[in-house]
Amino acid sequence: MTGSSTTPDCCQHDGLFYPDGGKRCFRHSSPEDRALVADLDARAAAGRTLGERGWPYGPNIDVQSRMEMLSWAEQYGLRRAETRCQNLHWLRKGRCGVQRCDPLGRWADHVTRWSRNGRPAVLVAQPYGLSNDQFAQVAALNDEELQVAVDGTGWYGHGTTFVQVWRVDAWNAILADA
Repeated sequence: MTGSSTTPDCCQHDGLFYPDGGKRCFRHSSPEDRALVADLDARAAAGRTLGERGWPYGPNIDVQSRMEMLSWAEQYGLRRAETRCQNLHWLRKGRCGVQRCDPLGRWADHVTRWSRNGRPAVLVAQPYGLSNDQFAQVAALNDEELQVAVDGTGWYGHGTTFVQVWRVDAWNAILADA
């Protein structure tokens, strides 16, 4: 063992962080730990929440993040989008036009893109903070096509801010379904 006297070396390099604060590899996880991870993986697969790309950074190593991300996505009927587009053009137009990209600002950290019913719905960023200038950049995205929500309720954790940039039509459809 290295580092902590309670964490075997294998868990230091290959494991998940659990809600109790511990990090354990599969070999050292309890049956309850394994059942929880299997349940979350099954929920994600059944709802096709993750798409082809799997768990994004954060939930890929943190079980609490997985639970919170799934609850958020399931609440809105969202699926992680397959796009690798790094801009808002995908959200506005439903595709990425390389020559016509709207680049994201420095506020865009830990970004995931989400679709609903096969259409772009929301871009989520979870930066470690927003300066006044960055907050103004995010707020300026509000227009007839996009609606922005900023709060501290995201799944990434670690003191990040939860920034959601919704397509207005997707958000209105969610409200109508509620």
